[in-house]
Formats: sequence, C-alpha cells, structure tokens
Amino acid sequence: MRTIELRTNGTGRYGDVSPCMVTDNSLEFKVELPNVNGEFYIIAENNGKQYKKLLPRDGALTLDGLVAGELNAEVKHYLKGVLIKVYKIEPLLLKEADGTLSATPEIAELKTELYALKKSFAEYRQDTERCISRTERNVAALVRFAYKDYKDNVYLGGGTEEDFIKEFGFTEEQITNLKGEENNE
Repeated sequence: MRTIELRTNGTGRYGDVSPCMVTDNSLEFKVELPNVNGEFYIIAENNGKQYKKLLPRDGALTLDGLVAGELNAEVKHYLKGVLIKVYKIEPLLLKEADGTLSATPEIAELKTELYALKKSFAEYRQDTERCISRTERNVAALVRFAYKDYKDNVYLGGGTEEDFIKEFGFTEEQITNLKGEENNE
C-alpha cells in the first residue's frame, strides 16, 4: 500500500519513494487526509482511463485496471458541494517488464536520472580537462620546437625573438613562458 502525504502548498508526495510491484494491475493507496469537514474525492487518469472515487475517512482506496504509463492524480476537497481545495499529487510512473507492472514516483525517478547525469557530466568534465591539459602541453612543445627551429635554421632566416614574435603573433608573456620552459630543459 502506497501512502500519499497531501500538502497544503506544493505537490503531494508518496511516503515511500522506492519502486513497488503492481499486482493484478491494481494498486492500493492510503491518502493522509486533513482533519477537516467535507468530502474528499480522488481524480486520477492513467493512459486515458479516468477514475473518480469518494475517499473514505481513513483515506484507503484501490485503483484497478492500471496499465503502463503515467498515473496523474489529485484530491479535491468539497464542503456542501462547493470545491474548497485541490491537492495535486506527484505523478506515478508505471512500467511494464515481462508482464509485470512496477510503480515509481516521478520525482524519485527524476532524482535518479539527475544523479546519473551529474555523474556522467563530472566524468566528461574530467576527461575534457585531461584532454585540454594534454593539448596545451603538446602545443607548448610544438611552439618550443618552432621557436628553436626558427632561431637555428639558416633556411628560415635565423631570426631574432622579436622577429618570431612579430611574424607568428605571440605575446610577450607567451615568449617569456617559452624562454622559461626552454631554460628548464
């Protein structure tokens, strides 16, 4: 039996957010009703099938004929035939596997997916940072090679540092770093 905790502000949530089995395509609920006068109806929809049931004071009910998809529901509070309040309930995701139905609250499912996405993104970010670092080292090595070749190769004119900077558009900071790395080798 799934317990639904109604909230005056926000969406009603399931007390237990773990997946559960739906036996014989029916699911038992217990709605924790506020201690006020009036009648409470549950209005639900599952793949086009509509449910409208008066809730007993203990809040227990069973929904039959459920199929895979999404179960959307709300509880409406009436007093003397006048609608007083509507309590939204978080959707319940119904999944079928091997002829068996299971139910999972949508928010719990979304949190699981979000956790998996965050983990995947963190791994992707680490891989990207490693690639960037490796690329920066390779570029620095190529620039050192180009600079050394530019200075030493008679066919390239054996230009000065200023010529190298001017011809290839390097900044003074890049050249200072290049010289520093060149002196450390």
